[in-house]
Amino acid sequence: MRALISVANREGLPRLAQELERLHISLFSTRDTLKALQAAGVTATPVEELTGFPDILEGRVKLLHPALLGGVLARRDRPRHEEDLRVHHIEPIDVVVVNFPPFVTQEETPLADAMEQLDIGGETLLRAAASNFEDVLVLIRPEDYVPVLQEWREQGEVSLETRRRLAAIAFYYLASYDSALASYLHTSSDELFPSIVTLSAQRVRNLRYGENPHQQAALYRWPSFHKPGHIRGEATLAGAGILQGGELSYNNMLDLDTALEAARAFTVPAVAIIKHTNPCGLACGDTLLDAYQQAHASDPISASGGIVGCNREVDGDTAHELSQLFFEAVIAPAFSREARSILRVKPEMRLLATYAPLEPRKRATHSLKLDHRPALPLDVRSISGGLLLQTPDLFGEQEVEYTVVTERDPNLEEVTDLMFAWKAVRLVKSNAIVLAHKLALIGVGAGQMNRLASVQLALEKAGSRARGSVLAADAYFPFADAVEAAARAGITAIIQPGGAARDDDVIQAANSYAIAMVFTGKRHYRH
Repeated sequence: MRALISVANREGLPRLAQELERLHISLFSTRDTLKALQAAGVTATPVEELTGFPDILEGRVKLLHPALLGGVLARRDRPRHEEDLRVHHIEPIDVVVVNFPPFVTQEETPLADAMEQLDIGGETLLRAAASNFEDVLVLIRPEDYVPVLQEWREQGEVSLETRRRLAAIAFYYLASYDSALASYLHTSSDELFPSIVTLSAQRVRNLRYGENPHQQAALYRWPSFHKPGHIRGEATLAGAGILQGGELSYNNMLDLDTALEAARAFTVPAVAIIKHTNPCGLACGDTLLDAYQQAHASDPISASGGIVGCNREVDGDTAHELSQLFFEAVIAPAFSREARSILRVKPEMRLLATYAPLEPRKRATHSLKLDHRPALPLDVRSISGGLLLQTPDLFGEQEVEYTVVTERDPNLEEVTDLMFAWKAVRLVKSNAIVLAHKLALIGVGAGQMNRLASVQLALEKAGSRARGSVLAADAYFPFADAVEAAARAGITAIIQPGGAARDDDVIQAANSYAIAMVFTGKRHYRH
């Protein structure tokens, strides 16, 4: 029996090769892999002795040869194939161990340099082996070496079921590689959404369960042109490290993602407390501790058992406050040594560190003049029979453009709170209403079938704190009734997109109560 080995990831390679030798399998390998095997004391033969042909074109052609591809593709149960091998003096190859570096580029990488990375021969050989998995064992991932060889030793063979599973892994591996290449080439196109989309992601871990305990779920990470786990250098949930606590559920991940998004929306210290993907607490402060205290005060009852997002390293003072209550998880750029020590008393509280500053995402620009348009982190959601893709509703504007439509302009304090509320309302499920005062949420109305009901919920939550606060709506007010309800509770300023057929009625109602109202012209539904 013969094995062909050509690997860039050499983890576990010496042990694999030694085990194959014990199974009396002859080893053949490409130049760099051969050196690694010889350094480990393993006997192997250059592939040139199988092909009778040297590397050419600076190594581009070394595996693309009938002596190799024929040996891999030949079906052992077909006499015609056996005859072809005999006539052309080709020996069967029974094991193929191939992997190659991931296709990773920077956005500014010249096209010619990027194309030099491609491993055409390795891809072809891998595809050939996987397509003939009944006769050829194909190995890619080092984590598969030990269990496969153990099965071989114990059973005397590798089962067809295992071979089929390894072939599927190979084709997934190839699809991911090709997807990364296609995405890179597409960056030079003026088409935002390609005609064919291949979604490639790597499983990070299985989750405790899905949206409900009877459902299963797993976390996947999109491949990146930059650091693993980061999109364009940004901190991501999929790339975060778990420093403490047990497994995470699907719902935990959804809430953590909202917490991360909310915290990164602000440049000053900010804390978000999330419940069922809606912020029940959100505040900015001079320090992280100050922001947390104000966020908790937004809705202390709902905060218990929530998910906390911070845009600064969690320090000892903040950790002490966090330890006073039960939270499912806390995500932040990092945790100080003192904070880690304090929070150990809450072993059930998961701590996740992104290892990167949570800087506000900048709005992507789709300029057709770019040589390579940046890869966009598109939003993906599944529907019956397919997927929906869209560009994300990013938080990157440094300034919100708005128009004052009432007789009274908002004062400076109101403008500050309106800008805060406008960022906060984007995080709330539609129909969405938030009330804010002194850079903190005091009332939230989410997910109602009409806007007035959301206003009433937010006012009820805020109670007497509503007086003197501002209101933000994710979409226009279809009628003046919601403005009238807000006015009776003491709201002094409103920010909304505008654009309703009855805008004049809404503006007139605001004027009658001396409410300052501004239109942004942008809607921010979150379904």
